[in-house]
Amino acid sequence: MEPGRPRQLVTAALVLGMFLAAIEATAVGTAMPTVVADLGGVARYSWVFSAYLLASTTTVPMYGKLADLFGRRRIYAIGVGLFLLGAALCGTATTFNQLIVYRALQGLGAGGVLPVASTLVSDIYTLEERGRMQGVFSGVWAVSSLVGPAAGGLITDLLSWRWVFYLNIPFGMASVAMLFLFLREETRGRKHRLDLLGTFSLTASVAVLLLALLEGTEIWGWTDLRTTGMILASGLGLAVFLWQERRAPEPMLPLDLFENRVIAVASLGNLFMGTMLFCAAAFVPMFAQGVLGGTAIDAGMILAPMSIGWPIASTTSGWLLTRFGYRPFILAGAGVGTVGCLVLASADAQSSRAFLMVAMFLLGTGLGFLSTPYLLAVQNAVPWKRRGVATSTVQFFRTIGGAIAVAALGAVLNAHLASRLGEDVDANVALDPDLRSRVPAERLQDLVTGLEGGLTTIYLVMAGMAFLGIVVGVIFPRGSVASQAHAEVRDRSGPGSRSHQSR
Repeated sequence: MEPGRPRQLVTAALVLGMFLAAIEATAVGTAMPTVVADLGGVARYSWVFSAYLLASTTTVPMYGKLADLFGRRRIYAIGVGLFLLGAALCGTATTFNQLIVYRALQGLGAGGVLPVASTLVSDIYTLEERGRMQGVFSGVWAVSSLVGPAAGGLITDLLSWRWVFYLNIPFGMASVAMLFLFLREETRGRKHRLDLLGTFSLTASVAVLLLALLEGTEIWGWTDLRTTGMILASGLGLAVFLWQERRAPEPMLPLDLFENRVIAVASLGNLFMGTMLFCAAAFVPMFAQGVLGGTAIDAGMILAPMSIGWPIASTTSGWLLTRFGYRPFILAGAGVGTVGCLVLASADAQSSRAFLMVAMFLLGTGLGFLSTPYLLAVQNAVPWKRRGVATSTVQFFRTIGGAIAVAALGAVLNAHLASRLGEDVDANVALDPDLRSRVPAERLQDLVTGLEGGLTTIYLVMAGMAFLGIVVGVIFPRGSVASQAHAEVRDRSGPGSRSHQSR
């Protein structure tokens, strides 16, 4: 697509899509403690995040493949449509189980929003332009993520948490409409065979693993044969998936991609990055409300600095990548992220909100330095016809890392609360400002101490994952951006001007 007004309008449509994802990641996360307090079920708190992550993670490779086969615009619209339907239903949920199901539906759509949007950006901009465009899209995350927590907390406190989900709908509809108006793609006539067995086996494998972590460990315990059996069944499903991907004519996730060292190492790094990102979104608001005794607005304000540090670092790395290469920014991001997690782990009930905000700023800065090189390195390492599935691997490994980490650490938190407080104690009380005021001081102190200990353990694990990210940076291939790019990317700006035209 040539520079001009049509490309600007397509970019604006993608900006709205990014805004959609950012609002979900911030406003909804801020509202979750209040949702749990309203509907009950702190023991299943992690499922609200994990159901969404499960559905979005396991469908990401399929969306990437479909975008390569049938066009970005059509697949993007399907993803956004499912996302908005799930969001609307979440707002109507009357039980915690309903909310979990609707979040899974929302996740089915989310699997196609960010990866396909990121692929489109790489289609319509040249290699040199993409680094600078990361600054634009990081700015979108900054604005929406600053507005998201504050708006989510304000809407939750003044209206209802249900309206937080409805925030997504107008932005998603506008994004799809603009894309259909101003982007035209070449159609391809050949037939394709979808890798349904690959999609099913991967989904089943991850679902059984999450079920073992979240429910099996809670009901039966870690050492029970039933829990062990579910984990083994998950491993069997993964084996079937790998077998299928080697034999499928058009595999959902082509394994030969990982023969490229850049893609293989970047995928490993995204696992650790996802742990830091999604665990922060899931468990920092719980600390803000359950340990510090704040409201949903307070939780949003504590999360907000992460959304400031991220775009600053992402923009900086985007501008300087072509000069210094990917590796220095990966090392810097993992290092700063480790420090942020350690600062977070040192917080206690006497810590100020400003202290936690510093930790979140450091964590966001680290994630920003990591996100841009991991994305651009993978996109530039493949030809245009594989860019959709390659881009989806970034999102896939990031979200699978987050999904498993949130599930496993949620199980650890539940076990800690049960051992500290007993099976019959309702920790929901600590998350609701109204209920806290009615609880005897001694009992409330026990609840706060129990939450604090469990969450500190989680933050220490996050620090460990961040440190492993430093190891990934050490083994990331040395070299310039140009030397690690695919020949097609080096020789030309890409086929975007032929495949994506203005109307």
